[in-house]
Amino acid sequence: MKEIWQYADRARTQLGTADAPVISYTGLWLLLALVAPAAEGNAITKALGLPPEEARETAEKLIAEAHPTVTAALGAWLADWVEPTTPLPVTVDPLPDQETLDAWAAEHTHGLIQTMPVTIRPETMLLLATALVTTPKWAEPLLIEDGRLVLRKSLQAIVETSVGPVAVARPNSHDCVDVFSVIAAPEVPAEDVWVAVAEVVEQNAAGEVTHLTHPEDLTDGHAWTVKRERREYVAYDAPEPNSVVFTTRLPAWNADASHELDAAPGVASVADGIAALLPAQDGGIEISCAQNATAAYNQNGFKAAAVTAMAWMAGSAMPEYVERKIRHVQVSFDRPHAVIAIARGGAWEGIPLFEAWVTPEMFTTAVPDWALGMPIAVPTT
Repeated sequence: MKEIWQYADRARTQLGTADAPVISYTGLWLLLALVAPAAEGNAITKALGLPPEEARETAEKLIAEAHPTVTAALGAWLADWVEPTTPLPVTVDPLPDQETLDAWAAEHTHGLIQTMPVTIRPETMLLLATALVTTPKWAEPLLIEDGRLVLRKSLQAIVETSVGPVAVARPNSHDCVDVFSVIAAPEVPAEDVWVAVAEVVEQNAAGEVTHLTHPEDLTDGHAWTVKRERREYVAYDAPEPNSVVFTTRLPAWNADASHELDAAPGVASVADGIAALLPAQDGGIEISCAQNATAAYNQNGFKAAAVTAMAWMAGSAMPEYVERKIRHVQVSFDRPHAVIAIARGGAWEGIPLFEAWVTPEMFTTAVPDWALGMPIAVPTT
């Protein structure tokens, strides 16, 4: 869906989140779209790429759409002391305590997100939240060699893009979610790598990038080497003589991140539109928009979840302390790469669910399940 791709591009630039460990722009888009009719039409249309009513209808359809491995949900809660001056654009429940809200986040993300990204306070008037989770599994568990994942028959390619040649890997999955890993030359800035990611996904959808796609004159590159060698294969599974055979090594990794989203496109429009429906406060109405996200990639599959929340709070006429979340800045070195999860099928076709900028600090050692004595580990928040 081009509107969400375009929103992700604008939000990534506006927020400076090209190197975010994991983030879901779709989770934020859904939240804004569901209440878009309350915002000023031109501004929210420009932000979301669709007129308000169409944006809401699209978001409602996505949440209602059955998908094998993608689930989305909306939560809306209003404090019992607040009487809206005009009906709100969504049905609301009474605002519960923090523990209940955290339980909602856990329930709607299969336990991957344990806490709501905003903390309610006595002055909290309204809270809206979306949850988005995807859990595709690979068609076959990936091989493990020396603590790294090994792809052989899954999609592997060398693709020419506007930022130069990139290596692409996408494990096979029957769960209607494609998870692409894309690595560019080390001097290419993260924001430009995402340009290449979009090109790769578009070319793959058009059938222009498939397994073993590569330049005819392929030689050693920034993330690959080319050697002529002899290898033994089982006869029935042997490649043709002089053919190209790819073997790609990927890290297993996991990441958790919290994001302040007040400056994201469309947030101010929705904040002002909803605030106009709430009773006026002596100190005005303050808003907070944030997201908690998590993702894990290993030999069995990919898991990612995000809870995005927006709160309206009665401001104070007197200055008060302001709570600030601390963003942990990770130093990137070695070979960072981009990962994106794309939904396939039905109303979700082509929607970018999650992005991740994977750095060596996020790498984990891939260990066979039998050695762990348990299935894929899920990161906790």
